[in-house]
Amino acid sequence: MKGLNWLTVGIFGGAILVAWLQPVNFLGDPDWASPAVTLGLVLGLLVIMNAGRWWISRWQPVTYRRVLLGVLVLIAVTQLIVALNFIDAARADSYFVRSQAIVIAQGKQTWQHYFMVYPNNVNEVLLEAGFIKVSSIFTNNPWPVLNVLRFLWIDTGLLSGLWLLKNSRHWNPAGLYYAGLWLLSMPIYAYGVFEYTDGLVLPLMIDSLALMVASLRLKGWRRWALVAINGLVIGFGVMMKSNLIVLWIAVVLMTVVLWRKRRLSGRQAGGWLLSLLLTLALMFAVMTSWQRQTGYQKQSQAALPVQSWIMMSLNPKSSGQYQSADFQLINRQTTSQSKKTVAQKTIKQRLQKMGLSGLIVHFYKKFRVFWATGNFDSFKLTSQWTHAPTWYLNHQRTIQFWVVLGTQGLYLAALIQGGWQLLKSRHWQTTFVALTILGLMTFHVLFWEVEGRYALPLLPGLFLLAASGEARLPKLRWPAASRWLVSWFAVVLAGFSLVSLWQTSQATLLANPVVGLQGDGSYVQTTRLSLGSGQTVTTTMPTSGASETLRLSPLGQLGRVAVTLQAGTRRLKVWQGSPKALTLLHYPLTEARSLKLTIKNIGQKTVAYGGIRSLYNPETGQVTTQSRPYLQYRLSRTALDRPLTSSRTSVIMVGGLLLPVLLAIWLIPVDQPLRINGEVKLAKG
Repeated sequence: MKGLNWLTVGIFGGAILVAWLQPVNFLGDPDWASPAVTLGLVLGLLVIMNAGRWWISRWQPVTYRRVLLGVLVLIAVTQLIVALNFIDAARADSYFVRSQAIVIAQGKQTWQHYFMVYPNNVNEVLLEAGFIKVSSIFTNNPWPVLNVLRFLWIDTGLLSGLWLLKNSRHWNPAGLYYAGLWLLSMPIYAYGVFEYTDGLVLPLMIDSLALMVASLRLKGWRRWALVAINGLVIGFGVMMKSNLIVLWIAVVLMTVVLWRKRRLSGRQAGGWLLSLLLTLALMFAVMTSWQRQTGYQKQSQAALPVQSWIMMSLNPKSSGQYQSADFQLINRQTTSQSKKTVAQKTIKQRLQKMGLSGLIVHFYKKFRVFWATGNFDSFKLTSQWTHAPTWYLNHQRTIQFWVVLGTQGLYLAALIQGGWQLLKSRHWQTTFVALTILGLMTFHVLFWEVEGRYALPLLPGLFLLAASGEARLPKLRWPAASRWLVSWFAVVLAGFSLVSLWQTSQATLLANPVVGLQGDGSYVQTTRLSLGSGQTVTTTMPTSGASETLRLSPLGQLGRVAVTLQAGTRRLKVWQGSPKALTLLHYPLTEARSLKLTIKNIGQKTVAYGGIRSLYNPETGQVTTQSRPYLQYRLSRTALDRPLTSSRTSVIMVGGLLLPVLLAIWLIPVDQPLRINGEVKLAKG
C-alpha cells in the first residue's frame, strides 16, 4: 500500500510538470498564460490557504458549521443559476444521445445507425428518455430540468466527501476546504450542463468509497444492504461508461486488502466479492432487457471492435486521441472480421514504426493529454449553446482565459496537497483513491484512446486528497525579519505577471470570432438535407454579436440556388449561383439577435446541404413532434478584434490575488496564544 501511494505521488509530480510547463493548447483552450504567471498564482494560493488554516483554527465549532453551511448554500444557488441559464446545444455524441432519447420518450422504437456503430451510448439514451418522458408532462423544453437533476447527482460526490472528512481527524479545516474546491471547480459546472455520460460517472469513486467505509461500521443486514448498493452504483457506472470497470476492479482489490488487514473475515470478503459480481451481472441483465423492450438490437457487423480503439490510441499524429480518419478506415469495412483485421494490421504497423523509444514518447504525449488540463476539456465540449447569457457569449474567449488560468492554479495546488496526503497517510481509504487513479490512468495512457475528460472521475478523489493534505501541510512561519523579503518577492512576482499577461493579451488578437454556429450533422455520418427543384429550407441563426461572414456546407457542385439573408424584416443580401460557389458569403457588418437564412433551389437538379433533421429545435431547445431540417452554418467577423483581455482586467486580477497574499504574510502572528474551545494553545505559524 505504501508503494502504491509513492507511485501515485510520482504520477502527481509528472502531472504537475506538464500542467505547469506544457498545458494542452490544441483542444478547447487555445490561450494560456506563461508558466511564470501560473507559478505566481499557485504560490499565492498556497500562502492564502496557509493563512486560512490559521484563521479557521480560531473559530468556534458553531462558527465553522455556519460558514460551511453558507458555502453549501452558495454551491446550490450557483449551480441552480448555471443550470437554468446555460443550456448546451448538444454536439457530436451528445447530439445523437439527445435526439434518440426524444425518439424513445415519444414511444417510437427506431434507432439511428450511430448506435449500431457506438452501442456504448445506448444505456444513457434509455436513462435520459425516461427523464424526458416524465418532464414532458410539465414542459416541452426539458433541458433545464435535466441540468438540475445532473447537478443533484454530481453533488452526491460533495456529500460523500464531506461525510468521509467528518469522520476523520482533519474535519476542521478539511471539510470547508473540500466544499470550497467544489464551489470553485469549473469542471463541476461545465459537466453539470453537458449532456453526456461524463457527469453521470463523475462522483462514483467517492460515492463508492463512502459506501465502503459506512458498511464497515455496520453489522448484519444493514452492512449487506450498503454492500449491495455499492455494487449497484459501480455497476451503473460501468453500464454508463465502460472505463469505470477500473473502479470495479479497485473495489475488488481493496476488498482483498481489507481481508488481509483483518477488517473483514474470509466469509465477509467472499460475500463482498460475490455481491460485486452479482450486482454487475444484474445491472447488465436489466439494461440489456431494457434495450430489447425499446427495439434496440446490436449489429455486430456495424459496431467498432475493441481493436479500433487501441488503434486510435496509437495514432502519433493525435497524441492517441479520437481521429475521424481512423474511424473511417474501420467503419468502411463491411464485416466485423474485416474491421478487426484492418485494426490489428494498423496496430502492428504503428508499433513497428514507432519502436520502443517512439512508443515511450507517445505514452508521454498521452500522459500529457490526460493530466495537463485542470478543467478536463470543459470548454472543448461546450461550444454551442441553445441558451446562455449574452454577456458570456459576447466575451466567451476572454472569460475562458481567466477561468482556465484560475482553474489551472487550483488544480496544481490540489496536486501538491494531494501528493502530501499520499506521502503522510497510510490509511486504506487514501490507498483506494490512489489505486483508482493509477487504474484509470493506466487504462487510457497505455491501452485506450485518451481525452482530458476521461480523467474527470478522479476529480472528487483529488479534492479529497487535497483537503486532507492541506490540513497536514506544515504551517508556514513568517519571522519579522523575513516578512519584508517575502513581501517584496510577492510584489515583484505580481509585477512580472502583470507584464507577462499584458504581452500575452497583445500577442493573442481574437481573429475571426465566431458569433453563431450550428455544427451538427457531420459527425460519424453526414446528414444530407436535399432540396428538389423549387423547394426551400429556412433556418433561424441566433448570434452573440456583429457578423459579416456566413459559411455553409454544400454537398455538391451542380445545381443553382438563391440564398437570402435577413435581419428581422430587413433583407441584407441575396446571392444566386451554384451551391459550391456560395459556400463563403460576405455581407455588411450587422448586429442583430438573430439572422434568418433561406435557401431555395432555383435550378432543375436536386441540391444538398449539410445539416440535421431533429426532433428538437437547436436554437430554442423546444421538443417537437415532427423532425425538422436545420442547416449547418457558421457566422463570424472577418476583421481582427480586440486583444484577448484588457490591461484594467489584468490589474484587477493580479491585485485581487496580491492583496490577500500580503495580508496573509503580515497579519498572522508567529507565536501567539490561541483560545480554542476554552483551552489555551500555542500557535506556530
